[in-house]
Amino acid sequence: MAQNTMSDGQMNNLLSMLGYGAGAAGIGGGLYNLFGPSSGISREANKYLNQIPGAMQPYYQPYMGAGQNALGQLMGQYGQLTGSTGDVYNKLAGGYQQSPGFQQALKQAMGAVGNQAAAGGMLGTPQAQLQSADVAGGLAQKDFGDYMSRMMGLYGTGLQGLGNINQMGYDASTGYGNMLGSLLGQQAQYGALEKSMRNQQRGKGMGQLFGGLGTLFGGPLGGFFGKMMGG
Repeated sequence: MAQNTMSDGQMNNLLSMLGYGAGAAGIGGGLYNLFGPSSGISREANKYLNQIPGAMQPYYQPYMGAGQNALGQLMGQYGQLTGSTGDVYNKLAGGYQQSPGFQQALKQAMGAVGNQAAAGGMLGTPQAQLQSADVAGGLAQKDFGDYMSRMMGLYGTGLQGLGNINQMGYDASTGYGNMLGSLLGQQAQYGALEKSMRNQQRGKGMGQLFGGLGTLFGGPLGGFFGKMMGG
């Protein structure tokens, strides 16, 4: 017994006559846009954006670590200066030694004082001895003062160096933080863009869905159901 079959062309003609073709396409497109996958812009961008902090950290970390260490040392030194200045002074003064030229300068000064006392007939007198002590004391005080000036200069240079290292650490931390903030801003922008595109896609899907339904039920099939419902 021969079996009746319908060709593709006949099927398409039937669907078109009933209003199924365009309606089904509209409904299918609408459902896809409503429930289909998003554009994935944010996800794809984040694959690369999330790699940047780890890739850049080795370049920032040495300066951030050095700056943090320098900050701790600075706080300790400033704490000594403001809390117990005598400790710093005594520590620096404790390393004093006569300069290489001190003894030579003292010998010359004492010779000059002796010659002056001898010329005035004062050699060996208490007044001459007092003058010699004053000269020796003045030279010793100057030698110690020169030493302390050098030490305070070196100490100040050390504090300045720590301050510079701390500033480099601060700049590195600020730069790294700004970079992270910029990356978060870019991720937020991509996320907002994807959400906007998703909303547009859903709006388009709703239009396609209702358009497809309208096509289906507004054609001959709609009239058929309308007659049945109306009796």
